[in-house]
Amino acid sequence: MDEIFKQYGSTIITVLAIVAVIGIITLVIGSDTSSIVYNAFKDLIEGFYKSAGGAVPTP
Repeated sequence: MDEIFKQYGSTIITVLAIVAVIGIITLVIGSDTSSIVYNAFKDLIEGFYKSAGGAVPTP
């Protein structure tokens, strides 16, 4: 076991870091209309239409 960590320790840490980053991105972006990014983008578009004086489109 010690030999495995000596040879592949940095690779294992790199893979775990990449998996953690992918998990965090998935949680933040999400895949439905309740995600943080979706709501921020929706608010941005609605604010643009309101400030332009037009009707806000409904999804």
